[in-house]
Amino acid sequence: MSFILFVDDDKNILDGLRRRLRSARPHWEVRFANDAESALAQAEETEPDVVISDMCMPGMDGAALLTTIQQKHPHTARIILSGFAEEEAILRTIGPAHQYLAKPCDDVLLIETIENALDLRDLLTNPDLRALVGGIGALASPPTTYANLVKALENPLVNTEELTSIITSDIALTAEILKLTNSAYFAIRQKITSVSQAIRMVGIDTLKALALFVGLFHSFDGTKADATRMMQLCQRSQQLGVVATLIAEQEKLPKEVINVMPAIGMLSHTGSLILYAYRAKEMAEVIKRVEREHIPIYIAERDQFGAAHPEIGAYLLGLWGFPSAIVQTVAYHHHPQDTPHSQMNALTAIYVAQHLAREVAIEHRTGTAPESQIDLEYLEQLGKTERLPVWLETARLVEEKYREMDQ
Repeated sequence: MSFILFVDDDKNILDGLRRRLRSARPHWEVRFANDAESALAQAEETEPDVVISDMCMPGMDGAALLTTIQQKHPHTARIILSGFAEEEAILRTIGPAHQYLAKPCDDVLLIETIENALDLRDLLTNPDLRALVGGIGALASPPTTYANLVKALENPLVNTEELTSIITSDIALTAEILKLTNSAYFAIRQKITSVSQAIRMVGIDTLKALALFVGLFHSFDGTKADATRMMQLCQRSQQLGVVATLIAEQEKLPKEVINVMPAIGMLSHTGSLILYAYRAKEMAEVIKRVEREHIPIYIAERDQFGAAHPEIGAYLLGLWGFPSAIVQTVAYHHHPQDTPHSQMNALTAIYVAQHLAREVAIEHRTGTAPESQIDLEYLEQLGKTERLPVWLETARLVEEKYREMDQ
């Protein structure tokens, strides 16, 4: 039984929801509260799977309520359902709320959003990890990228291209800006998957509010060594996105797939960022084991944590309302064979790119090409085995370009 809690001070809205949801989803246990205090009391009595709250309520408002829910019940999915549109108030919900839905909200969309949040439990079954990820209000950015963003936003002549360059170099900033842009607050019908498009939609003033006033983009406060690892992770993820984009272009995948590949490259390691930020000591042991035993990192992560970065990152992105195609690609980017498809797609491109990027890096470091771990049977099923040499050369060219930039 799934426990869903609605909070709104308007009795008519709650009555309408009660009538519609009783017939649409009789297997849900749906409860209602007309203020934050009674909502918190019900949450203490029965741990909610999902809380959907209005924003503007007397006493404790929706943002404050969800902040408390975040602290006391971190595994709970938190959604704002509101017609209140004052920018400062809405920005306050970006941290404590996983998603923002605007009133009036279509019943189909509301039910779909709740069901998606409930289905995510099957993706990440470890309850401790679900609580960890669910309690995250904002991801951490390494100090240098955060400082670069702040400095850029202080310049009144800053342009979209400069901000895009900074944001796309950082996993946290990429995820946060795409999360914000795709919230119902901006009333954008299509899903935004390009950072430059997201910045144009949000506007520089709103971005300033996020970075400087709301403080959404938190600079990482761990050790210097951990911050260095996060920077390296961001660079590898960006490089992965570039390789995947070029492969997608070479294979003439649809334009919408090509456009989303840079973001997928960054987002594919959202789970890694979470583990580095919140499980740093254990991740250090994971890295030592990977280097000692030469095993894939996701295997070492699953042995250590009970789950690995693909499903951990996908769980957070799913909570944040990212498109299901992106969530699935992140979740299965190490095992595309586990999803049904008979043609090359975004998942294939990111899977191949990550292997080739790793292989050329090892080859450059050691002078010897490692044995490839790419599943040739999978590529054979897609009719793409013969394309591997072309893709490998692409990965080598990208590796060379990144090394030139580092010099």
